Amino acid sequence: MQRPCRINGCERPALHHRTICSTHRERIRNWGDPDFTQWTVADDMDVQLLIEQQRVPEGATRLERRLIAVGLSERGLSAERVADIVAVAPRTVHRWRAKTRQQAA
Repeated sequence: MQRPCRINGCERPALHHRTICSTHRERIRNWGDPDFTQWTVADDMDVQLLIEQQRVPEGATRLERRLIAVGLSERGLSAERVADIVAVAPRTVHRWRAKTRQQAA
């Protein structure tokens, strides 16, 4: 009998000689640990200040980086300029912009 996946709420069996299922293994590879809580933590005051300063501090969370990129995009900066500030690829900025437009619709 196989062990269940170690991720809370997952009832799929873990892979052979692993502690997680194939779905969570792929998610961790693409997006990081699902139990990592800092993805949902962002200080709005800090984000607004950083948007005005057009910079991203060294210890910014993934969510803060994305919110800063969206804020800079709303101010009219090019995707290439936003990508330089946030230290991501321009394609990532284009994806974030598209997702923001889709959520607004």
